Amino acid sequence: MVFTINSFLQHTLKKLFILSFLFSGFNTATADSYPGLPTRSQNPLLQSYFIPATPITSSQQSWVYSHALYFTNTYQTDKYATEELLIDVENTRYDFQLTYSHELWHFNFNSSLVTNKTGFLDQTIERWHDFFGLPQGGRDQAENNKINLLYHKDGLDIINSSQPDEGLADIQLAVGYQINSNSQFWLAIELPSSSSEFISNDATDIAAWYSTHSLSSQKLSTYGTLGIVFSADNGILKNQLNDNFLFGQLGLNYKITPSYHLILQADFHSEIVKQSQLDAFESSLQAQFGLRFPSLFENHQLELFFSEDIFPGHAPDITFGLRVSAALN
Repeated sequence: MVFTINSFLQHTLKKLFILSFLFSGFNTATADSYPGLPTRSQNPLLQSYFIPATPITSSQQSWVYSHALYFTNTYQTDKYATEELLIDVENTRYDFQLTYSHELWHFNFNSSLVTNKTGFLDQTIERWHDFFGLPQGGRDQAENNKINLLYHKDGLDIINSSQPDEGLADIQLAVGYQINSNSQFWLAIELPSSSSEFISNDATDIAAWYSTHSLSSQKLSTYGTLGIVFSADNGILKNQLNDNFLFGQLGLNYKITPSYHLILQADFHSEIVKQSQLDAFESSLQAQFGLRFPSLFENHQLELFFSEDIFPGHAPDITFGLRVSAALN
């Protein structure tokens, strides 16, 4: 039943993305950059694998850079047949991104620092769930501010860690080609770092994707991305990975005023782990809610956002994030 639902979801999302791309060509967007948020699933057991986000770019010949910071708190238990899972951790991710645009080409560099720790949001999230009458999912029965990362399969301990961890994540190098004023095609490679298996898969991954955005009205922009990753079967889940998986975004950017924009976005990726019935390794679909300040101060843009898992258990409970970006002409 789970497989059927996920297969239907994937086919439905593909159709939505294709329709979005077809209709996007009838309008020309005025924004300089792809208006989406640089978000992805922050599943602590998948953060070492390449799940791309479309880089910020400029329509002018210039440099663009951004700093993004994510705080993610996860408590999740799951058991099915010979598999058992426990994720209890808080992780922080900092991304630095630099893009140079020249005529129809974009050249991007992205580096990240990742930390897994005991955190401080456990009690806050419990109160949040209580206030809105949301299920705790066993969170209120566990001791706060602990790290437990466990994955058992077929009687073997594939993952078993209770220690904090931090390090440099794999480095992304990407090249984008401007197809027209509002569409780009990207090729990217992710190179391994020397960090632990929770942060780097110690292998080279390749991805390709198409992104587009369209000005539907003076206040509303729509955007989307659809791509594929060819992931090396290595790292913390070695011999457990699919050869490739799909990923994408679909979103709306609404201008309340020129100085304040609302963003609603869906992030998706198909199954990364093969032959697993656990929710955490199934397809992920998250909703992102954001507020953009296009002119925070000279040449700088600020975005504040948070995510909610649309299908409980398929991604972390919540992620808070912010990004500051600027152009250097």
